[in-house]
Amino acid sequence: MHNTEMTARPRVFLAEDHYTIALALTEVLADLGYVVVGEASSAEAAVTMAADIEADVAILDINMGDGWSYGAAQRLLGRGIPVVFTSGYDVPPELPADLLDVPLLLKPVTDIDIKRALRAVAPVRRKR
Repeated sequence: MHNTEMTARPRVFLAEDHYTIALALTEVLADLGYVVVGEASSAEAAVTMAADIEADVAILDINMGDGWSYGAAQRLLGRGIPVVFTSGYDVPPELPADLLDVPLLLKPVTDIDIKRALRAVAPVRRKR
């Protein structure tokens, strides 16, 4: 894929600690017209990458094994990058008050769930 093609597609930052889930999400996102521009497999890496990742939207698993992704979400939102959470918890543990309005997709997520959530927070750019 050429650089111009990659930048024409909405860019997603993905934080998911399970490799198979991350791989499946990457494929679904590609099918929906998005490109994953960065992946983190730990909460620590997600926070670090959130400081300067160039993305249009982020999908963050809440429980990253080594901690919660809340710090990464706060950093991304502070930079104006919309966030969608994924989780196996219907009520996320210790969710900070400033993140209560972040959309939450319960695992297992479907293609249509992802499509709706991403379009709600970061509409797909249309070619002219």
